[in-house]
Amino acid sequence: MTTNAPESIVRQLTDQRSIVFELWMTELITLWERHYPKEVDQGVIKQLANQLITELAVVFAGQVGDATPEIAANGPLAATVRELSAGRAKAGFKPSDTSQFVLVLKNVLTTRLVTELRDDVSHLATCLRVLDSVLDRLSLLTFETYVETREKIISQQSLSLMELSTPVIRLWDQVLILPMIGVIDTLRARQFTERLLESIARYEATVTIIDITGVPVVDTSVARHIMKTVDAAQLLGTRIIMTGISPAGALTLTKLGVGFEGVLTRASLRAGVAEALKAIGRRIVPIEGAGK
Repeated sequence: MTTNAPESIVRQLTDQRSIVFELWMTELITLWERHYPKEVDQGVIKQLANQLITELAVVFAGQVGDATPEIAANGPLAATVRELSAGRAKAGFKPSDTSQFVLVLKNVLTTRLVTELRDDVSHLATCLRVLDSVLDRLSLLTFETYVETREKIISQQSLSLMELSTPVIRLWDQVLILPMIGVIDTLRARQFTERLLESIARYEATVTIIDITGVPVVDTSVARHIMKTVDAAQLLGTRIIMTGISPAGALTLTKLGVGFEGVLTRASLRAGVAEALKAIGRRIVPIEGAGK
């Protein structure tokens, strides 16, 4: 009776499992620790490796004849590979290093099949074809998962940076400061506006300082975005004080015919804060006897 390809591969994954596992882990961990000595959690890696061997054996055992086994997109085998790849991506591994989880196992199994079946070239070729097809697809899955995970991480980091770059600061009762920093595009302008309106409503602010000292270029587009924010804020009953317009920015806006009608402007944030406190009947005065 002729042994088909899946049976020969299953034998390596079951009867010879301990040998395959030891060879696989030794080579894989040596490669990873060479570049990531502090990030390799051998316990987690070996647990996922054991799962992968078990699930590969089940997939190959369920195949009749020499056809290539199918890998269910939502099956346990794919899930194990995704879990490993996502974890490596979060740990800062490169995609090529992540794919070694599967490729090293492929090399180990290939070497052992060649040794076992070297006298049966036809059967060996079939085994290698089936093995390559399955493990190459798993290797591709590690790349896909890695890219998806990194994109999610980058997206989350971008959102966090945007949150940090659009702070609305409560300076005093009924007084807010919105410092605008960096390039103001449509997305950031919308976020500026949303956060400011939420804060105005929450703190019942009657005065809001919008400081654009950190905006590198003030042109027609930026002015339009800022005016939309100003108009929305004024509808909630807050008075706007604009600060931080540079001499170059003021000259550019004048040439373009762009003005901030109805908005009180001050050259510096210091002057804007003084004006805001004055509007609510407050002022900063020295403490008698302090510093003596």
